Amino acid sequence: MMERRTFLKTSSYLCASGALPLSAFAANSTLFDFSEQNTQRLDVQTVNKLAVKAPKMSVEAPSGERVSVTLKPAVARRYDALLYVHYEMSNEITVFDINGVQQGTIGLPDGFGSVSDFAIEPSQQLVYLIERGHHQIIVANFYGERLAHIGEFGTEVAAQLNGPRSLTLDDEGHVHVVDSGASSIKVFNNNGAFLYAYGQSRLGKAPIYRALDGTQHVVVTGGQLGDRKWFFDSSIRKLSALN
Repeated sequence: MMERRTFLKTSSYLCASGALPLSAFAANSTLFDFSEQNTQRLDVQTVNKLAVKAPKMSVEAPSGERVSVTLKPAVARRYDALLYVHYEMSNEITVFDINGVQQGTIGLPDGFGSVSDFAIEPSQQLVYLIERGHHQIIVANFYGERLAHIGEFGTEVAAQLNGPRSLTLDDEGHVHVVDSGASSIKVFNNNGAFLYAYGQSRLGKAPIYRALDGTQHVVVTGGQLGDRKWFFDSSIRKLSALN
């Protein structure tokens, strides 16, 4: 397996043993089990339960001393049997296997700021990134090389983005993006061409969408308290409430 992942920078340390079993990666899924949905978002609590070793960073304390701090996971996503974690203040995505052993890292492109969200395309070794405060999707390879971008800032044209918040790739390679400014989800093909939007409110208050996940089945999380879920029906390009 490591021969296929030569993009991963080798690491000098291994993670602690005694990780939770494979089923722990699917512990938060209320709709699909591990075999039915090959992606899953993991919250901080779930990542902390898995025996993975978070990276440390040396920072200067107010006293002037150098202290070592353990970085907190900012975005964590499972793709099949690998866990991809971006830690706060880190310029890379750390990759772990199901036993909690670090497989390596994927560097962010030069000059990239804070990661708001990312999605992985494992077969083509691509990472799709949302940079906090920016209005486009950056496409990079697993070597950290910037390859392309999707979308541009604007509010007048459907293809434009105004505050992209979350993204996922479906099983056709289409990129689904939560556009906060438009209160909708916009879909692009893997060449960056805009296809369509869904989730718009025709009447009443604009919906709040927070996160996307899934490939075979795209699931949207949102609501005022983040406790609502919708399922995207690709046959009619509409959302159906799950709760």
